[in-house]
Amino acid sequence: MYPVMRITYCVTAFAALVLLAACQGNGEAEKLATAVPATAISQSVNTPQPIPATQPLPTNTPPTAVPPTPTAPAPVIIALPPEWETAVTAAIAPLDNRQWQIIVSNAPLDALNNGQAQIALSSRGTGTLVYQEPIVLAVPFFTPWEAVTLAEAQEIVANGRDDVTILSWDEMTPDLKALRVDGRHPTDAAYPLQKRLTLTAVPQAQTAAADLTAALQTALAPEPSVKITAVGDVMLARLLGELIAQGKLEFPFAPVVPLLQNADLTIGNMESALGTLGQPEDKTYTFRAPPEAAKSLALAGFDVVSLANNHAMDYGPEALLQGIDLLKAADVAAVGAGENYTAAHRPYLTEINGLKLAVLGYVNVGMEGSPPYFVTESWTATETAPGVAWANPEEIMADVTAVRDQTDLIIVILHSGLEYVEQPAPEQIAAAYAAIDAGADVVIGHHSHILQGIEYYKDGVIVYSLGNFAFQIDGDPGTAILNVWLDGDGVRSLELIPAIVQESGQPRLATPEEAEPIRQWVYFLSRFLPVENLGN
Repeated sequence: MYPVMRITYCVTAFAALVLLAACQGNGEAEKLATAVPATAISQSVNTPQPIPATQPLPTNTPPTAVPPTPTAPAPVIIALPPEWETAVTAAIAPLDNRQWQIIVSNAPLDALNNGQAQIALSSRGTGTLVYQEPIVLAVPFFTPWEAVTLAEAQEIVANGRDDVTILSWDEMTPDLKALRVDGRHPTDAAYPLQKRLTLTAVPQAQTAAADLTAALQTALAPEPSVKITAVGDVMLARLLGELIAQGKLEFPFAPVVPLLQNADLTIGNMESALGTLGQPEDKTYTFRAPPEAAKSLALAGFDVVSLANNHAMDYGPEALLQGIDLLKAADVAAVGAGENYTAAHRPYLTEINGLKLAVLGYVNVGMEGSPPYFVTESWTATETAPGVAWANPEEIMADVTAVRDQTDLIIVILHSGLEYVEQPAPEQIAAAYAAIDAGADVVIGHHSHILQGIEYYKDGVIVYSLGNFAFQIDGDPGTAILNVWLDGDGVRSLELIPAIVQESGQPRLATPEEAEPIRQWVYFLSRFLPVENLGN
């Protein structure tokens, strides 16, 4: 019992000492506290340590356990072909929610199957498609070679060929031409040569695979592009006009409608007045299509037509304005003419596949007929009078410059040159150069009634004349449909599809035997461009 009494006595004495110090004031309390060394109390095994009044009494609750440090998740291992390492590394960089590890392998699916990887990216796999783009067999554009069989194409891809460049579609440039494979263009859905990347994952990596799939499909998505289909002079009077008036609205373009409709933007030159109003001008040739012709254009797939030509006002300004209204009602835009200067020079603006486009139209042709000659320039629109946009180089540059910052791509339609003359005229060249100098991407021409050459000028392409298209007229029946693919950098690729203007004026596709000389003639004429090469 003595030890218990001793402990009780010590505690009571210590409490009395503390109470006495408190009664003597704060300063005395501090002196008293410092007079009792804390070490002496803590080292006394039999003497319990005082509990500060500001702290809670101890309990029997065990101390809180320190949570364990979380371990980093194991990395997701991706096996992929060497050629995809750079692109995939960039694509997964933003995916910071997990760790990734890349294994470069010529057999990614083998690495997946033997447990070396959880995800395989393969060019030959059957998993989720994350990337696909055509493999193009390209030759210089003016090369007299248009197509190969699939067997020939596979041989070229496997072993190469000195006169063929193998590249992806997004690497094409307008000075190259894509060879068709079994008749199919690289942009056709059934084109057989494709560069592919598929993703296959083990079940445990499905969540990671979904993240990676979304990232790759976004990062490797092809650059947006626009396909434009353009044709030459469309004149829907004479027999074609009679048939339209009889209700045969689809007749003028029936054989070629699939080509016209298989484009993001289809354009042509409306080489006549349109409607019922007005009186014929005092000139050698005057054309007026029936009102229903506007619907014929729309049914065929036309989106934009230029009225900047030497027949738009064959029946005066009243017919011009009526024609513009009829086209608008049919959802076909008109450029190059209008109720005044501003309207005639106003571009058609549209957005396709995320790219903003502008289309402008101009005319500059010589005098028509025999004395007294008709002067088309007299139709030039003014601030107060309807008319056409005259192809003055300075005005073209001003118009293109004004719209350049609002758009990604600019197409200029030019009706100029000399009829039945194979080489472009000086005023035709000056207008085309002015457009490209100011920032246009492509100039598409007509008026000569025959095909002319193609010129690569600075960063643009000039197709000087596509000749006639739907036009009952004597002369060379050979013509061509022009396909142009453009992206944010301008023209990516061109294609000429030969056609024949039949006696009725209705165009049809050329047979292989007819197509070859048509293409070769354009290629031949193009070799003499620019015009200063004529002396060489």
